[in-house]
Amino acid sequence: MLKPDYTAAFQRDIKKLKRKHTDLRPLKEVIRHSKEVLRRRHRAHTLTGDLNGVLECHIGNAGDWLLLWIRDDGTAMFMRTGSHDELFGQIAGLHPALNQPTAI
Repeated sequence: MLKPDYTAAFQRDIKKLKRKHTDLRPLKEVIRHSKEVLRRRHRAHTLTGDLNGVLECHIGNAGDWLLLWIRDDGTAMFMRTGSHDELFGQIAGLHPALNQPTAI
């Protein structure tokens, strides 16, 4: 089992969800699942392009609630959680999933 770790951006996303009174149980369940269960039940897949190597899956039955993470040396680094717009939208040339400038 991978050891979970969290970025500062992920922790900010969690605070935002808590302010909206979002039930975080589906997210906690996904974090605990194995890779096979994630692929089968949550449509986990690897992203391409600017986010090459980052994994994405859908949370519960919420439709547009996603989780982004990377695997590294036995650790699952959870990067972001939110909707497609929140994670992949372009705001002033910044890619919110990585909090780094992107090439336009």
